[in-house]
Amino acid sequence: MQEKTFDEFYSKFYDIIYYDKDYKKECDWIENALEKFGISGRKILDLGCGSGNHAIELAKRGYEVVGLDRSQYMMEKAAEKARNDNLKIDFIKKDIRDFDLGTKFDVVISMFSVISYITENRDLLSTFSNVKKHLKDRGIFIFDAWFGPAILHQKPEPKIKEIKISNSEKIIRLTLPKLNILDHTVEITYKVFYISESSFEEFEEVHKVRYFFPKEIEFFLITAGFEKVHFFPFLKLEGEPSIDDRDFSCIAL
Repeated sequence: MQEKTFDEFYSKFYDIIYYDKDYKKECDWIENALEKFGISGRKILDLGCGSGNHAIELAKRGYEVVGLDRSQYMMEKAAEKARNDNLKIDFIKKDIRDFDLGTKFDVVISMFSVISYITENRDLLSTFSNVKKHLKDRGIFIFDAWFGPAILHQKPEPKIKEIKISNSEKIIRLTLPKLNILDHTVEITYKVFYISESSFEEFEEVHKVRYFFPKEIEFFLITAGFEKVHFFPFLKLEGEPSIDDRDFSCIAL
């Protein structure tokens, strides 16, 4: 019987597993997007902030950031990292589908395909409506998600990732996807193994991730009150996403 939940285990090793994700580059892109769309406000809400890497990097750049996530373990980890960097960031445990912070922001971001974890239409509309409610006039919503045409073209495949922590420690993660065409989702079984000289831990969990098509995203955003919706290849501000782009970036105003 596992002593830890998958969430507790995964949050502990999250930053190690995603050591190769370039958060600084993504925050550079966010700042470029704000400049492109004429946003000068400094107050940002980070939805599904996880262990706080985007929030912390943006706070270092002088933004006033609030991070929101439903994982208590991730919130605790993010808060600890912020304290270690002497940063004042409010990390709040909430579900992005249903929250009310009683304040408005210049920018709402939701990075690392968090929106793709919203698999039901009613939850997607609720999330987008919450975002709109928390944006100031002329505020901007920035997020990325899985791009449907590319997912269907490329077809998700099993992957294995091995991360060496030290000479005596490593993590092995198996990613086993199952495509559901009618449901517009991919069911991903994660099997994670922690191996050291003195211990061995194994955890498994299934994640359901949704891929989107531009017209459906546009429909839900417009229904939620947004007026303009822009689609780009991931981390670009020109061009259109193609079947070679597994992820797309979306900016709604």
